[in-house]
Amino acid sequence: MENNENFLESCLFFNTNALSRYLLKLAEKKFAPLNLSPAHASLMLLVYDTPGISPKDLSHRLNLTPSTITRFVDALEKKGLVNRKSKGKAAFISPTAKGLELKSPVALAYKNLYLKYTEILGPDSANKLSFTILTANKKLSQFITENE
Repeated sequence: MENNENFLESCLFFNTNALSRYLLKLAEKKFAPLNLSPAHASLMLLVYDTPGISPKDLSHRLNLTPSTITRFVDALEKKGLVNRKSKGKAAFISPTAKGLELKSPVALAYKNLYLKYTEILGPDSANKLSFTILTANKKLSQFITENE
């Protein structure tokens, strides 16, 4: 049993999944007042920054499958926060006026999330961890892409 515990303690897969669950709990609390999931809020940030963004670009930038992006956009359309315009086979996602009303609250919720996990982890640890995970994600993504 102790060997299994030591293995899990040194397992990147196990630890990043556990970290993800803890961060999700923190994020859900910050976004709950907006009636948005953290994942939907992430999509909204990209739509705010790039009105008319394609689902393909959203999929790439959020590391989510196209079907997941479609579900997210459908849910946000039902809430009246985004609209989807089609030109031929291409689609383009933009915020609605109602969606734009949430731009500042979404940014504030992200800032508060950052401040909370930075308070818990310490600024240096939080920033180093974020950079380390970003670097690992890029390397793993490249490996997966090259070996599919």
